[in-house]
Order: sequence, then structure tokens, then C-alpha cells
Amino acid sequence: MSVSARRAREAKCDGLPLSPHELAELVIGSLEATGGLAPESFERLFGIMRGFASFLERACGLSLLSEVGTEHARVFLEASTRTGSPPAVATEHLRRSAIRLLYREAARLGIVTEDPTTDLPLPPRSYLPIRPLTDDEVELCRSFARSSLSATRKPAAWALSETGARSSELPHIRARDVELEAARVRVAGGARTAARWVELTEWGLVQVARRLSALKREGPLAPLVCSNLGNLASARANAYEAIRATLVRAGLGGEPDVRPNSLVAWRGASALAAGASIDEVAHLLGIRSLDAAASFIGWDWQEEGR
Repeated sequence: MSVSARRAREAKCDGLPLSPHELAELVIGSLEATGGLAPESFERLFGIMRGFASFLERACGLSLLSEVGTEHARVFLEASTRTGSPPAVATEHLRRSAIRLLYREAARLGIVTEDPTTDLPLPPRSYLPIRPLTDDEVELCRSFARSSLSATRKPAAWALSETGARSSELPHIRARDVELEAARVRVAGGARTAARWVELTEWGLVQVARRLSALKREGPLAPLVCSNLGNLASARANAYEAIRATLVRAGLGGEPDVRPNSLVAWRGASALAAGASIDEVAHLLGIRSLDAAASFIGWDWQEEGR
């Protein structure tokens, strides 16, 4: 823990009012300690958190955390970039994600009860019917998936969807379908998707392992997400809601281009960006048509070919 984070924690323990800068350092210290974020996200999100604190203190003249309101957050989201140009919509979304994570962790630490970005809508990032989530949005949602330290179902649902499994496929995934040592899961597929093995992310592996531990008395046939498969339509709706609830808690539920399948699309788009071919992406997502796979992740291969 850094010296500034340690001083902020001491101030909290002593019941002293925190400044925006002290809040940022306290939250950053906590997130670094828990290891909840991927290393590549540290620099982006933590830099924005510190920038937000500096903006509040220097540009807005606020010295106490209690003085921060929605309007201050709005002005920060709309503030010009370092080059003096207006921020792109994607930049505004990234800034808002960082502030939401800041207040989410602060609430978990018992420092705040309200988030100034709760009623702060932004223009959609795209005009696609469904767009892939960004890496930073996925990191944000991971922090909201665990509503409590003991919760295992929703984090596991999110983790399984991170592999590329759709919400309609989640009810059919049972304990026996998981190979923890290989960090992979067998997805049975369905009417529109093919059966396949998919890989768990590092974060997802931890969450699925926690879920399996909670279900160990129920045996290898225990469903990981939906306990009652008697009504398949209801089970699919419950799985869909498990993902949607996390999006809502993370403040993304009102985005017109974000749906539960946005997480699946993120998995495919991430694979493509990492060098996978569209054939491999289609296999990963269980999509039988290459054109359908490209459309699903929002990739215009004809435009890229030009």
C-alpha cells in the first residue's frame, strides 16, 4: 500500500472527513490489494480516478468528498482532453466507468452511500443493435457481479458468459462440464449454436471454482446457474436476468446498445483483436456462419478489406 493510501486509510479509521484525493488513493490501494483488476486496466482506470480527484480539488475547488455531486461528475466527463479537444463518446464512457468503480469500492469499504454518476446518462457508444462490451466495462461489471462476499451464482454466470456461452446455454452447464485444471467448460450448444469447449478467463476460473465449492454436496449433475430445469423457458429467463442484473448494477443497463449478449460479443471481439481468425471466433461462440459471427461482434470484414 502506498504512503498516500495508508494515510487515507488512517483518516477513515479516525473518522476524519476525506478529500477526493484521499478517497482515490484509498480505493486504489484497496483494489491493488485485492487484485480484482487485470494489470492492463490499472493504469487506465487508476489514472482516471486520480484525474477525477485532481479535477474536483483544482478545477471545482472541492476539499471534501461530501461536497461532490452529479454536476461535478458531469463536468468532468465533458472536460476537454489534454489536446484541448472535446472528449469522444468512448472517452466519456471510460471516465464514467472509472468513477463508478471508484464509488463502488468506496461503498464496499463503507465510505459512501451514493454514486454521483447514477443518474448521469451518456450517448450510446455505437448504433449497433448490440455492441461488444469494452475491456474496461467488463472489469467494472466484474466488480458488481459479486453482490456480497458469499455470492457465487451471479459471479459464476458472468464468468461462464465471459467464455462465450450465451445466456440460453447457461442453464445446461453442470458441475461435470467444468475442468478446473484445464480452465475450460463444455457448452452443449443449442438450436442456434454448436457444442464446444470454451476457456475460462483468469477471473472467471476463480468464480467458477467458488461456485463448484458451494455446490459440492449436490454432485456432478448440479447446474451452475439455474437450480430448477423443470421449466426450461423460466431457467433461460433466470440466466438472462443474472447477466442483466450485473449490467444494471454497473450502470450499463440503460445503454441502448448493451444487452447480456454484449458480454459474449466482447469475448469474440477480444479474440479477433488478439489475432484469432473469424473462423476461430465463430467456433469459439458456437456460430455456424462466418458472416453471422462477424455481424455478432460488430466486425465489418468488407470495410476492413478495403
